[in-house]
Amino acid sequence: MHEWQPRPGGWQTLQLEQGIWEDEYLATLVEWTGAPACVADVSDSSVALVTGLDANGNRWQAWLNLDRRTVRRAAG
Repeated sequence: MHEWQPRPGGWQTLQLEQGIWEDEYLATLVEWTGAPACVADVSDSSVALVTGLDANGNRWQAWLNLDRRTVRRAAG
């Protein structure tokens, strides 16, 4: 695990090795910190599925750079 410098607004960034993160860890992290958290599952070094959870249990997901993945597949 690699810890990055704290981000604006009090966010902390951690980089975990492939295969370590499990989906249920997000709820455990939010419960432990009492703060919202999000995790990004990065694929192809440029596309990520981000999942977020707040302290009230509201969950969301968003893709980052999804159009880039479509372009790569079309070109490949």
